Amino acid sequence: MKRKHILFYLLIGTLLFSCTERVDFELDEAGEPRLVVFGEITSDTMAHAVSLSKSAPYFYNQPPQMVSDAQLTLFDGVESIVLSEDPERPGVYLTPNDYSGVVGRSYRLDIAGVDINADGEAETYYAETEMRATAPVHGVGVVYNASWDGWEVGVFSQDPSETEDYYLFKIYRNGVLYTDSIHNYRVVDDRFFNGNEITGAYVQYFDEEKDEIVEEGDTITLEMAGITKAYHDFIVGVNIETGPKAPLFSGPPANIPGNISNGALGFFAVMEVARGSTVYNGAVVHD
Repeated sequence: MKRKHILFYLLIGTLLFSCTERVDFELDEAGEPRLVVFGEITSDTMAHAVSLSKSAPYFYNQPPQMVSDAQLTLFDGVESIVLSEDPERPGVYLTPNDYSGVVGRSYRLDIAGVDINADGEAETYYAETEMRATAPVHGVGVVYNASWDGWEVGVFSQDPSETEDYYLFKIYRNGVLYTDSIHNYRVVDDRFFNGNEITGAYVQYFDEEKDEIVEEGDTITLEMAGITKAYHDFIVGVNIETGPKAPLFSGPPANIPGNISNGALGFFAVMEVARGSTVYNGAVVHD
């Protein structure tokens, strides 16, 4: 019995020492840069933005290099418009101020006049998508969940039964957009509530631990957008790749499939939006 114990402890000691061995990894460079595109066109009448930048190595700690002097055109099956580069934001291209998307139309964004790999030859790219309708926002609810240390934002709506729908939710506090990054976007499909009334389902969140504080009397606005399945899957993919992982069991990071041609990264989306607002009354719940 003692011999078995000695062998056991020797084995454990060997494993512990082997875990402290240093392993050096040689990481290859990222290769040729690729065009990165991101833009959202909504049913709002405003100047909508499309940004162009270059990809960078994984450990690159500088702001992305923006791509200027490109030619961007947008065609919705009826009319074609030219986007102009914002003089104050290089690499950001704007529609006219009076532009708005139309539900049911198909959109094509064409990008020309860029030389991402610096080989002296201009490249062209395009993206195609459609504008999906959203469900109406009948009301918004906000409660502080004491069990989760944050404010839950719920929506009241009616999902149509005749279509398969995908939704994107953003939130504003006193007119300021809180979900100003794709990492804070929340998306959902209607597989579990297709055709049903939505009565206060929790769809967004203010995290007290991140100093996202909601005071009694604050106005909270919820934006609900109808999006394509492809954009839904893109946002889910971004959140998976950039979220916390268990290193021993997670796969290697990978580029997220988008809808830009010619090997470019990113996504160009169009969507109808609906909004609703409420004033937080200090309500608290305990799960």
